[in-house]
Amino acid sequence: MKTRGWIGPLGAALGVTLGAATPLAAQSDFDFTGPDKELAGDPTRVLVLGSSHLTQISPEMVPLAHLELVLDRLETFAPDVIAIEALSGLTCDQLLRHAKLYDGVADTYCYDPTPALEQVGMTAPEARFAAEEALKTFPQEPSAADHTRLAALLLAAGERWSAALHWSYLDESERVASDRVSDGMKAYLDRLLASRNESGSIGVALARRLGLNSVAPMDDHTADLVQIRAPDTLGPALREMWSTPNDATKAARGKQYQFLGSAAKVMQGYRYLNSAEYQQVTIDADFGKAARTAENDGVTRQYLAWWQTRGLRMAANVVEAAGNQPGAKVLVIVGASHKSYFDAYLDQMQDIEIVDVDAVLTD
Repeated sequence: MKTRGWIGPLGAALGVTLGAATPLAAQSDFDFTGPDKELAGDPTRVLVLGSSHLTQISPEMVPLAHLELVLDRLETFAPDVIAIEALSGLTCDQLLRHAKLYDGVADTYCYDPTPALEQVGMTAPEARFAAEEALKTFPQEPSAADHTRLAALLLAAGERWSAALHWSYLDESERVASDRVSDGMKAYLDRLLASRNESGSIGVALARRLGLNSVAPMDDHTADLVQIRAPDTLGPALREMWSTPNDATKAARGKQYQFLGSAAKVMQGYRYLNSAEYQQVTIDADFGKAARTAENDGVTRQYLAWWQTRGLRMAANVVEAAGNQPGAKVLVIVGASHKSYFDAYLDQMQDIEIVDVDAVLTD
């Protein structure tokens, strides 16, 4: 690991006395990559699956049925924890409470749990605690009433995808409005089950196959403060930066369309999105390019800072999600441009081993 030195006012003053002072790069004496050789027990194995955002692709191009082979292969990995790119109820509560600070962020990434809270007769903290307690004691052979109650509590707590998971366990005839689930809640849960969002179409679908009781939201948008505080020149600078893709970027974008039309092609597409070739092109065309762009006083570095802050907090959420299950297998489903950053960040954890996506997706 490398860190960049920083010379503060005192260092600058000393520089006047002692001669020209320049920042010094320091090489750490410690290498945390890979699990500790003396780790007590098995490492926590993390598979980071980079995905396209499926809601941005027309259903005709990628029908949900074409995800079946990907789901089959992920099922063989049999994760104990599935982490998805969604905001937790706690994070949304923070964004909603500080809406003036995070202007418009909650409107984009969260939903209003108020109707569900009114239906269960609880405050947000009460619903969160009740959902946590219910998950701790959830029966091994739950009834329809058990699933319905937990779906209602989770929806009120802001955990919509875990709520949808329990709704999915019910037979269609059992997915009805009741004293626990209002007509509006039922309609919303039904929409989640039909969603193309990979949090549901891959995360919830796989969790149901494996009999899990929750999925772990690990996204972060509290880091959006970096962009909110950035000057107005950031947007135009980014558009200018993105407007001149190099040949490798153009080729990679064109290549993606080869992976449409069948479940087998979609499987190959996921292997490509997670390949070193695609990941390198993504970095070079976006965040790496932001680091190198000097125009507009290097304002694109602020975009890079947002991305890195967000990624570090997301990676920390993954570590937390698996923290009470040392040695677990963890699947992270995230936008493909996050994949290399997640691998790098998580590989610094002393008890985590990164799993090769291609080895899992290949027969």
